[in-house]
Amino acid sequence: MSERNFRGAAIAALLIGLLVGCSEHVTGSLGCPALCSDQSADLRDTTLTGVVVLDTTFGGFPRLGDLHDITLLDRGDTADVRLVVRYDSLPRRYVLGTATADSAIRRVDSAVVQFRIDTVASKSTQPVTIDAFDVDTTAIDTLPATLIPLYRPDRLIGSQTFQPAELKDTLRLPLNNAKIFAKIRDTLRLRIGLRVRGTPPVKLAVLGSSYAPRLRFRVSADTTVRPDTVMPQSLTPTGEVNISTSLRLYPVVAAGQLPPPSADRLAVGGLAGARAYLRFDIPSIILDSVQVIRASLLLTQRPARSTGSVADTVTLYTQPVLAAPTITDVFTAATFLGGYLSYGVDTLVLTPRDSGLKSVELVNLVRVWRSAGTANSSRSIVLRSPQEGLTPGELSFFSMEAPVAVRPRLRLTYVPRRGFGIP
Repeated sequence: MSERNFRGAAIAALLIGLLVGCSEHVTGSLGCPALCSDQSADLRDTTLTGVVVLDTTFGGFPRLGDLHDITLLDRGDTADVRLVVRYDSLPRRYVLGTATADSAIRRVDSAVVQFRIDTVASKSTQPVTIDAFDVDTTAIDTLPATLIPLYRPDRLIGSQTFQPAELKDTLRLPLNNAKIFAKIRDTLRLRIGLRVRGTPPVKLAVLGSSYAPRLRFRVSADTTVRPDTVMPQSLTPTGEVNISTSLRLYPVVAAGQLPPPSADRLAVGGLAGARAYLRFDIPSIILDSVQVIRASLLLTQRPARSTGSVADTVTLYTQPVLAAPTITDVFTAATFLGGYLSYGVDTLVLTPRDSGLKSVELVNLVRVWRSAGTANSSRSIVLRSPQEGLTPGELSFFSMEAPVAVRPRLRLTYVPRRGFGIP
């Protein structure tokens, strides 16, 4: 349907609502006796089906390198998430005791990779095994197709099984001393891939943003020599400091990342990091002729596409797009978002396996759109989840390509605007 037809349908729906829509008589809500002779108004409801003129789903959020709190998952084919931590600069020398000159590192002992976990999110009643692999390669190692084959037995450099009681806030995973020393001796970089396994489902939430996983080892039998600690560092891509720094730690999704949804479905969250974009075209005659009391976005949820984490709750944020209408690329515009708490828009907590009508209150945002005008506002929103990329749970809704009865629509509760003045 064309934009003109959408606009006409919206106006017609409102006019019909003014004549025959549901109403509630309200007294004394529009002014004071000294200024207005008519202090009564009818609250009316109308549902506009033609005001969502564009909706689509984007994947790939958060961007590679933006996520440092990474949840390792082992749910078989349903979900398999691993991580890579880079140590591109390893020390080659150390200072022994009170010596004034440093010495070359000639041994490595008690090597471990140490990291912290969220003990609440990582609780398990079964033993959990963590494997460490040497995943360094000359190929492009940010691609899952390159990295996943490197998680193999001949590249194993450490493994430890933890009993449930041992899953405390800080874990130390022993590494092969000889292989770590070989990296130092030959001036090579070390890139460690971590994988968790056990009796599915296994979940281990690594808190990389507050405590970066670190490499620790001893270089001398002399106990006066402190163990060496190496923090994550990435030196590639060369010359791109901002990008390389963000790639010190990043996830690798080996299974469970869903493809883009069909045209009749909007997706939010999941391991694919899906976000839904919706653009509204609310004719000015509607917003200028009524006082909007409520504005509810009505979405019809449909059961999730996969069976992974369908019973888990997923939080839904609704965030306004702040990009100017002159930005025509939808993906670019959808990266400029206002805070989910800044406009008084609803936050929902939903379950992926559920279905049925869901309502998101947008009245404050609609009022902002009216005051800003179409020249200064794109009148668009993005639906996203703060758990995107962390859990296989994905929310699904019918899009504007679905049957009319389940398409996104806007329900308005309003009163006609009245003039003020001495009668």
